[in-house]
This record gives sequence, structure tokens and C-alpha cells, in this order.
Amino acid sequence: MRLEEKRIVIQGAHLIFPDHIARQDLIIAGGKLAKLKIRRFGRLCAARATILEVKGLYVSPGFIDLQVNGGGGRDFIEAQEEEAKRIASFHASHGTTGLLATLVTAPIDQLRQALESIKRARAEGILGVHLEGPFIAMGQRGAHNPKHILEPSLEQLRALTAGYRDLIRIVTLAPEFPGADRLIEEVQEFAIPALGHSNATYEEALAAVNKGVKLFTHLFNAMSGFHHREPGAVGAALEGEAMVSLIVDGVHVHPAAVRLALKAKGIDKICLITDSISAAGLGDGRYSLGGQEVLVEGGVARLRDGTLAGSTLTMERAVKNFMEFTGCSLPEAVRAASLNPARLLGLDGRKGSLEEGKDADLVIFDGDLNVHYTIVGGRIVYARDEAEDRR
Repeated sequence: MRLEEKRIVIQGAHLIFPDHIARQDLIIAGGKLAKLKIRRFGRLCAARATILEVKGLYVSPGFIDLQVNGGGGRDFIEAQEEEAKRIASFHASHGTTGLLATLVTAPIDQLRQALESIKRARAEGILGVHLEGPFIAMGQRGAHNPKHILEPSLEQLRALTAGYRDLIRIVTLAPEFPGADRLIEEVQEFAIPALGHSNATYEEALAAVNKGVKLFTHLFNAMSGFHHREPGAVGAALEGEAMVSLIVDGVHVHPAAVRLALKAKGIDKICLITDSISAAGLGDGRYSLGGQEVLVEGGVARLRDGTLAGSTLTMERAVKNFMEFTGCSLPEAVRAASLNPARLLGLDGRKGSLEEGKDADLVIFDGDLNVHYTIVGGRIVYARDEAEDRR
């Protein structure tokens, strides 16, 4: 049911707002949320619209994932245009209506080819690109290929981003190196500077925030850890005002650390991410990330040396895990997966919450967080019943 109708009426739903849930119906018209009302709409409206009767299901703003390497067997760094669209479609089936195509450290020429493919794809749901590197710390490289890590350089940054600055939304870098200040300053002209894959001290991390860093990429992972005499980048992240992203798969971060992050930051400073790789949605086996072989066993992705290499997580599972790990409410977990990333990207005027006039980017799921429908720009791009019929 890849419907093209301009009007959809959703009836009998539990609508998830930032701080509560209410039993309401809503109308989608012209790709926007047109009306949210407590009463039913009746026959007049039904005669002119597609009706989705979703009694007992939840309607949430669509999830926004700030870090997606790939999924469904494809990787953004190697994907051609149609493959990039398929990655977005795969994640839409898990409730993600907006994502940042994430490119890990690789040769500049290869990164630019990937940027061109993503730009040409113009895929629904791809909000831009997250450059995760190549200006990162060798000692905190994680699964990034050490051959292609670069020291901070304005010349190299400009060579990488020329012609694509309107596409790039986040640049993750290590701020502790000489020249990184200039990179942070320049990145702010077109994107959000983020601290990640960094050995920054507590003082260096705080200084980076003061210079313009707005996000700590996958908090706790690939950054200097907390010690009571050297709080590290983790300490600066927990104490400061910058947002943090979290991979809540139960592998990257212990549930107790997730709870600590929530207590320290508050719900409005946390963005749930997947950091998913091509293996997401598939079984165990051999895959690749940035030209390095990745082995997936028991759903956990690692390099041959045991280093974690992204995840196989999807956003609806991240929301469910976040609730289970922290005891937070469903509206709070949804906020961390929708409104918070929308605010970080400056898109909260159009996306991230259920308000009249905002983009009709929605996910409809049941009490177990199984996705039944995903709607992007007022179009149904995923319907669970039809997907099951095709199997």
C-alpha cells in the first residue's frame, strides 16, 4: 500500500505527545498534520480520504536517527543512488522517518563519491549526512580504518566538503589536536560540530563545547572515560549543556550507564541512535564497514580483534530498550528518538512532535513497539500487513 492519496484519516489511536498520551484522531492533508481532534470525523471526511482504523495502536512522531551507516545489506559509504534509497526504506520499516547517512573514515575521494550518491538519491527520509571522521584520534578510532585517519586540517576539510556543505549536518571530530579549533569554527558555518572518537581531557572537552561543539557522539563509546581525578570527555559530556547520543542496544553501553546518563543530562539532552551497519535486519555473518571486515555473531558486530563495529540496532528497539533500561515513560523515550534530534538539527519547527502544520512524518506501533505503519511526508511508505503478505 504505497499510497499516493493526499488525505489520510487516522482513527482510534493513542497519540504520543512530548509529555502525555491522548486518545485522538488526526487528519493528514498535503503532507502535513492538518487536524488533531478528540472526536471522530464521521462519514463526510471518510468519503474523501483513506481511513486508517488503528484502535489500540500508538501514533508517534517519526523517529530521527542521527547515525546510520547502513542497513538491509547495504552501506552508505559504498551505496549507489538506488541502494541509498533502499537503506532509507529499510529503516522506515522500523519507524525511522528521518536519518543522517553516516560516513566513517575513508579516503577523501571515496567519501566524496558517497556524498555525491547520497545527494543524487534524494531519498525520502535522508535528512543529510553525518561525517564521522576522518579527523579523529587514532587511540579512540574504534572500528575506523587507521590508514585514513587525518590530523585536523582546514585544507583537507575544505577538499572533503566542497560542493556538499548544504548536505552535511554533523561532523564528528577529536578536538584535542592542534588545529581542531579552526575546524570547529569552520564546521559551524555549515554543520554541527560533534565530539567523538576522542581522547580529549575534561578541560579540552569543555573548551570544545565553549567553542561550538553541540553533541557528544555515542556517549561513553570511543572517548576518554570518567575517572574521579580525570573526568575525561565523558565527565564533560555528563556535566555540560551539549546534547549526547546513545547506542542503547545493551552491548555498547551498560543499562546502568544509560540510567546514569539520563539522570545527569535529563531527557531533553539525549538523542537515541542506532549506529547501524549493513548487517541491520539480517542474520549473523560477514559484513564490512569502511573497508574493514566485520563479523556479526549473536547480533553483535565486531572487527576481527573484537572491537565493536557499529550495531544491528533499529530505532523502535532503541526506544523499547531505553524504556526498559531506565524506567522512563513512552512519551519520554519517543522524545529522545524524535523531538530531541529534531531540535539539535534545527528541524523542530517542522518535525519531531505531533502538532498541526508540522510534517506528517509518523510511526504507528503496538504496545510491544512493533511497527505497523510508517508515514513520511503524508505518504504511507511501510505497512506491516502488506510487508508480511509479500514474504
